[in-house]
Amino acid sequence: MFLKSKKKSKEKPKKEKKKKKVDKVDKVNEKVAEKEHTFADVKMYRIMPLVALVGFIIMAFSFGTIIKNNHDYKVMLSRITMKKGTNLPLFQGESKGNLTVGNVIVSKDKKHLAAEIKYDDTAHQQLSAFGKKYKLYIVTSKGYRIENLSAKYGFFGTDGNGVLTVASKVPFPDEAFVVMLYDKGQLISTQDIQAQAVQDDTLDKSITKQLAGASSSSTIDPSNNSNSDTRPPVYYVRLNPASSKHVDYNWGDNERKLVDNLFVKQNIAKYKKQVRDANKKIKLAQNTLDEYNKRLKENPEDDTAQSGKEQIEQSIDSLKRQSQVATKNYKRMESYRIKKDALGEEQTNFKRLTTNNMQAFSGGSSN
Repeated sequence: MFLKSKKKSKEKPKKEKKKKKVDKVDKVNEKVAEKEHTFADVKMYRIMPLVALVGFIIMAFSFGTIIKNNHDYKVMLSRITMKKGTNLPLFQGESKGNLTVGNVIVSKDKKHLAAEIKYDDTAHQQLSAFGKKYKLYIVTSKGYRIENLSAKYGFFGTDGNGVLTVASKVPFPDEAFVVMLYDKGQLISTQDIQAQAVQDDTLDKSITKQLAGASSSSTIDPSNNSNSDTRPPVYYVRLNPASSKHVDYNWGDNERKLVDNLFVKQNIAKYKKQVRDANKKIKLAQNTLDEYNKRLKENPEDDTAQSGKEQIEQSIDSLKRQSQVATKNYKRMESYRIKKDALGEEQTNFKRLTTNNMQAFSGGSSN
């Protein structure tokens, strides 16, 4: 009896200990679960405003970077000469054809600049081919250091291109200026037979007003002109002697020398290359033709060789015609004798205007 009771008394405490351990574990689990649940909610609510703020900052920074890069790009463009092949933008009015920038050269003494203005077929039909009929404007920044500038505009042949020359008594600074061209003698088509001539004073006031009203962020864009724009077309070209091609001679008032270097020599080199390229292609094509002839000699039923032969013969004929035309142009240009007044009746009068915003003339797209 004594032994049994002693054993029972020992077993009871063990059961109580297990129960206490289970209770402690449950309480700990409840506390841990409650703590984790509360922490996740608080963390989520705290981080959401921070994420939104970071997102807003990133968006603002991105937009700011885009605006700054766009501004820097416009500033960069406004300081350099338009690239060769760039369409002359319109300051106002509707296009009467495409005018593009050709060769631009600066004399050895950096006192003379000449720019070739190319006219497409529509421009030749709608615009005058006599420089005297154009009105010129030179637009500079208000801080431009040179006061005494001179400008002339003429044509190398009535079916040729315009030649714009700007001169200074001292070397040009590394700063861009703009020359505007307005054709006072526009050719009237049947569609605009009722068009009225624009008075010089009216055009001067219009351009001056637009320059004065141009904000620092505005850009003169030809795409802004609608079909209802009745103002006369005024083209502009942006030039900076420092970013143009410099030559090792001075032409001064010698138009023969200018035209010879601006057009003749460059055209001679161009036609030479055309002849050389055409003859090189003819030689390669002839090798291919010889291959097809050998195939047909061995197998007259070779349809692939027969088809290839016909095609390559057509190509050779076309290349021979190209070579003949290029050779003819080369010989004609090489024997060309430039007359004294090579640029015809030139416009020598111009109006000088200033602006605080040269970035407004950052337009112009290269072809």
